[in-house]
Amino acid sequence: MSFAQTKERMIRLSVPALMVLLFALAGCASEEAVQPEPAPAPPPGPTAEQKKIDSLEADNINLKQMIVKLEQDNGTLNARIADVEAKLRAELEKAAAVPKPPPATYEGAMNAFKSKNYDEAVKMFETLLTGGIGEDMADNCHYWIGESFFGMKSYQDAMKHFDMVFQYKASEKKGDAQYMMARCYEATGDKAKAKEAYEKVTKDYPTSDNVKKAKERWGKL
Repeated sequence: MSFAQTKERMIRLSVPALMVLLFALAGCASEEAVQPEPAPAPPPGPTAEQKKIDSLEADNINLKQMIVKLEQDNGTLNARIADVEAKLRAELEKAAAVPKPPPATYEGAMNAFKSKNYDEAVKMFETLLTGGIGEDMADNCHYWIGESFFGMKSYQDAMKHFDMVFQYKASEKKGDAQYMMARCYEATGDKAKAKEAYEKVTKDYPTSDNVKKAKERWGKL
């Protein structure tokens, strides 16, 4: 067999094999054509680090808003404080402009009593007592407070202060206080106690200037 014949025979044998190969390739291409395309992958979510950054940014915004609110509240509070301070200064200036009354004196209190300004007399005598007046004058203050209340017909208050006179060991006002106690009982309608108190004046304080008056009033009850 010549070389040409051999070549032709090889070509004839190769044609069917080549066609089979082409059909196979065509089938693969068809299968690839009908297969659906894969769905796109979802975008990646935020990382843990990004979440932390987002949280810090949100906190920062909240803090800024709180600072703004606090600054507004602070401004309002400062305005109120300034208003209160202004009013207080005005009141202090007003009080300073009012002349202060002179300090209470025993002589001034006695003058108020003699003028029948009993309420003012009581205030002045009480001021002397709270101001630490000496014991030698304290009994007198109580006595004249009692006399002032008697002048205002506040007999119960008067008796309280007359009774205070007896708390002082050395007091020249005890006889007077005893007599005024009797007058208070008489004014309130308690004749029994009034008689007893008048009798006590005559027995316990025989040198008192009120003995004669005590006997006269006692005899009329």
